Amino acid sequence: YEIYYTVSPRDDKAQVTPEDLLATANILRKRADSIGMAEPEIHLEGKNHIRLKMAGLTSSKEDRSGLGNPLGLPTILTEKYTQTVGSVLGKTALKETMTAGAIGIGCIFLLLLLLYRGVGILASFCTIVYLWLLTVFFNFFHATLSLSAVVAFVLGIGIAADASIICFERIREELASGEDLSQAVRKGFKGSFSTIRDANSVTALAMLALFIAGIGPIQGFSLTMLASILISITTNFFLIRILCVMLADSKLLSKAFFIGGKSKKQWSFDFVGVGRKAAFVSILVIAIGAWYCHSHHFNLDIDFTAGTALDIDVSQSIDQSTATKIMTDAGTVPATVSIGGKDNQHIAVRFDEVLKSNDLQKIISAFQAKYVNVVYEENTADPGVARDFAVKAIYAILAACLSIVMYIGVRFSWSAALAILISIIHDILIVSAIFAIFRFEIDVTYIAALLTVMGYSLNDKIVIFGRIRENAAKKAITNHIDVVNASIRQTLGRSIYTVLTVVLAAVALLRFACEPLQMFSLAILIGLISGAYSSIFLTSPLWLILHNTAAARHKTEFSRFKTTDRLIHATVGTLAIAGVFLLGPILHHEKSTQVTNQAQVSLAAPLGDLSPFQLIAEDTLRIVKAGDLRAAKTRIRDLEAAWDRAEGRLKPMSHDSWKAVDKAIDRALTQLRSGKPDSAECIAALDALIAKCKSFSKE
Repeated sequence: YEIYYTVSPRDDKAQVTPEDLLATANILRKRADSIGMAEPEIHLEGKNHIRLKMAGLTSSKEDRSGLGNPLGLPTILTEKYTQTVGSVLGKTALKETMTAGAIGIGCIFLLLLLLYRGVGILASFCTIVYLWLLTVFFNFFHATLSLSAVVAFVLGIGIAADASIICFERIREELASGEDLSQAVRKGFKGSFSTIRDANSVTALAMLALFIAGIGPIQGFSLTMLASILISITTNFFLIRILCVMLADSKLLSKAFFIGGKSKKQWSFDFVGVGRKAAFVSILVIAIGAWYCHSHHFNLDIDFTAGTALDIDVSQSIDQSTATKIMTDAGTVPATVSIGGKDNQHIAVRFDEVLKSNDLQKIISAFQAKYVNVVYEENTADPGVARDFAVKAIYAILAACLSIVMYIGVRFSWSAALAILISIIHDILIVSAIFAIFRFEIDVTYIAALLTVMGYSLNDKIVIFGRIRENAAKKAITNHIDVVNASIRQTLGRSIYTVLTVVLAAVALLRFACEPLQMFSLAILIGLISGAYSSIFLTSPLWLILHNTAAARHKTEFSRFKTTDRLIHATVGTLAIAGVFLLGPILHHEKSTQVTNQAQVSLAAPLGDLSPFQLIAEDTLRIVKAGDLRAAKTRIRDLEAAWDRAEGRLKPMSHDSWKAVDKAIDRALTQLRSGKPDSAECIAALDALIAKCKSFSKE
């Protein structure tokens, strides 16, 4: 169980004192102890919130309800967020995630072996040591191994592998310059340390901002990533350096088998010259995403919109129509129903409204009446908690950006800090734009994904700027554009290989991990690709323009970039406007939700005659069942257009009712517009939409 309480003062007190809050937490701990939970996690959050986590507890519903019993408490507790994970579902999710992690790790090890041969074996060994030390860290501090922590384990391997890759690529450069193997290894590690230090420092700043922001469900992720950074530097820089030096000095392996690769041929490419075209493509994608988000809004999960998510496992196979009918007959119409798992025995349900305990019990009882074994997982979020998540998320991103700018400004230059900041915002908005365009679902782990993207993107950019600074100091290249192009060319292999290691882990999680982690993995995957793209083609041209502006007073010549200031103006302007549309809706949505709740608008309020919309949905359903998904996709556009035209008339009648139908339409659109629409999923989404239209029509 995980329960999030709001703490209110009793009638005889004006406010909750810190002493009252602490006393309430101690009583909760004793009550948890009394029902068999020896080590409950209790966190005091702010001045009036308590989060209670009880892992491994199997107790009755009465035990849980007694935790917040007002008798004997110095305060009044109100449940604002609850999550219940059944043992069967929890073990299934853990097994799927561990399998995905093992596949991802195996792919990363194979890549290291193919690229670097002998030292690739050492890197794989040190990565295993990293995993072992991270496990020791968890055991020593009695940390809870959540799914998000398991994800951080897997992604942390990318951080560990990245440190090794930076060193190995530097060793190859030293070998190509004529150094013998022993000296090349020593110089390679020495020359790589400052880059690894700076890259991991900015990633740590992003994770620290996430942890301090206090977004409960993903604090474990950020803490694990911070531990991963410290341990990975220890194992995949210091430990592997000792092993590589010993192996090189032993002369047991030839250069070819020691590190593989061949002497790189001299080649050239004008990365800087592609900057304007790359910026145009980015502006176009972000602008389309901002327009689409403004027109259709994000597909927000209950973490941000409030509602209830329910996952049910039954003892035999079930289909969507049967599951939907059972819940509808029990008195509650689901927003979405999907079937999966082994032998189609798992039901994933989402409700746009917050289910009351008696409504939830009716649904479970209805399933228990038809099936022998029924286990379930419930996740309910209150609008106030959703709003807190959104606000904290924005604060986390702003704090991370500020700390990153300060660090890079001191370590490099303020023009580099601003160029990197613009590129980081670009990466965040690219991910948000794609999620908006394709209607991917956004939950609270999305914020963790964005900050992870920031960390990895920063890592890549710092490596390039470190090389720019190094090449500029040598003064072997006098033209700034040539310095940038040479630096990107020299670090290109490292950029590609690093992205590959984390992409392999993200793809494994996306393909094989449990459903709650799939959108998280997809956001990271998109962000990694965007981060590599912006590092190579956008950040350096932006820096040149900013540096050109600052150096103009000293009459520094930057040839081709003297007239391209419009590039940075257009990029900054687009990012600012798009940010309002792509990051603003979460806060705006929660504000409107709060107003609606204050006005006490009934969720079941009718919207008038919805039969025209229902008829189009039924017609689309008929076309899908006939097997013509392309025609169904065309037909549902009529529903989308008609619904948008009616928004101004229907929304004021009942915001909650309008929102419920609007989300049902969005989900049906998402299913039909996916790259390879699944007929069963489309039918389930359309069935839910038709049920919503019937539920909110005025009879």
